[in-house]
Amino acid sequence: MTEANEAARKRLLDGGRILVTRLRYIGDVILSLPLVGALRRAFPDAEIHYLADPAPLRVLDEHPDVDRLWSLERGTLPMARLMRALRQQRFAAVIDLFSNPRSALLVRATGAAVRIGEARRGRRHLYTVQRQLPLGRSALLQHLDAATFLGVENPRVMAPRIHLSSEERARGAVWNEGTAPHVLLHSAATQPAKEWPHPMALDLVRRLLDTGHRVLLSTAPHRPQTSAELAAAEPRARLLDAMPLRELLAVIVSMDAVVGVDGAIVHASVALGRPTLALFGPTEPQIWFPYAALGPFRVLHAGVDCGRCDRYWCPERRCMGAIQVDEVERNVRELLQGTHSVSGSGKP
Repeated sequence: MTEANEAARKRLLDGGRILVTRLRYIGDVILSLPLVGALRRAFPDAEIHYLADPAPLRVLDEHPDVDRLWSLERGTLPMARLMRALRQQRFAAVIDLFSNPRSALLVRATGAAVRIGEARRGRRHLYTVQRQLPLGRSALLQHLDAATFLGVENPRVMAPRIHLSSEERARGAVWNEGTAPHVLLHSAATQPAKEWPHPMALDLVRRLLDTGHRVLLSTAPHRPQTSAELAAAEPRARLLDAMPLRELLAVIVSMDAVVGVDGAIVHASVALGRPTLALFGPTEPQIWFPYAALGPFRVLHAGVDCGRCDRYWCPERRCMGAIQVDEVERNVRELLQGTHSVSGSGKP
C-alpha cells in the first residue's frame, strides 16, 4: 500500500470521511452495497457518503451504513455547486465504481488524496489508484476489490441489503392478503432483448393462478405495455400501476417469491431477502447475478450463444425463448417450498 493510501486508512480509522459513487442504475447501486458494508466493518468510526443520480440513490434511504447521500442533479450550475460542496468535505478517500467522464471529474473535484477508479482512457489520470478489472469476475468481487487499496483484507462476499422503515413495510403488507402464496412477476426490461417472450410469461402466470397462487404484475414506467398486455390476457392476475421506487420495494418485501428478468427488480428482491428467480439471456449471470450461494436466489440462463448479439433490439430473443416454462415453474415452486437445488440456494 502506498503512503497516501496508508494515510487515508488511518484517517478513516480515526473517523475520517469516505465517498463511494456509482452514478447510474438501481441494480448497479444495489450491487455496490456489499462494498459499503465492508467499509463500515473495516472503519466503524468513519463517515461513509454515497453519490448517485436521484433515482438509484433512493435505494439507500434508511441504510444504516451510509451517513450522507449526495444527489447528482443535471445541469452545469448544479454540478459546479456539487463539486464545491464535495471538496469542502475533505474526504480521506473516494471510490468511483462507474468511472465515466462525469464521475471521474466529480471525484477529481473532491481533492481527496486517494481516488480509486478504473484505468479507462484519458480519465484514468484523474485517479490516484487506477484499477484494471479482470474480465468475467462478478460485480460483487469487482466492487469489493476497491476496498483492498485501503488495507481491507479479504472483504467478505455478502448479499446486498436494502432497508425499509416499519411504516414502509406496513404499507407493503396490504398487498399480501390471505394464505395463498403471492408471486410478483416483473417481465419488462430496459432492453427489450432481455424480456421473456409474452406467450411464455402468460403461460407461467396461468399455471400459477390455476394452482392456487396469487400473481401480481409490476409495471415498469418506461415499458408499461409489457405488464398491461399480460393483465389484459389474464385478468385474474393483479396489475400494479407504476409506483415510486420505495413503494415498489415495500410491495416486493411482502411477496413470497419474485420472478423477473435481468434488471433492478431482481436485485432489489435479493437485497430485501425475498426468494428470487432471475431469467437471464444476453447478459452473463456469473457477473450480474452473483447471488446463488448467498440465499434463496436462483438464476436460469439457457446459455444460447448468438454470436453477434444485439442486446437492445434483438428481434428473435432466442436466448430468452430458450428458458422453458416448465423449468421456471419448477424453480418457483421449489423456492416457495424452501427446497434447495444441488447448485445451492439457501435461506440467508
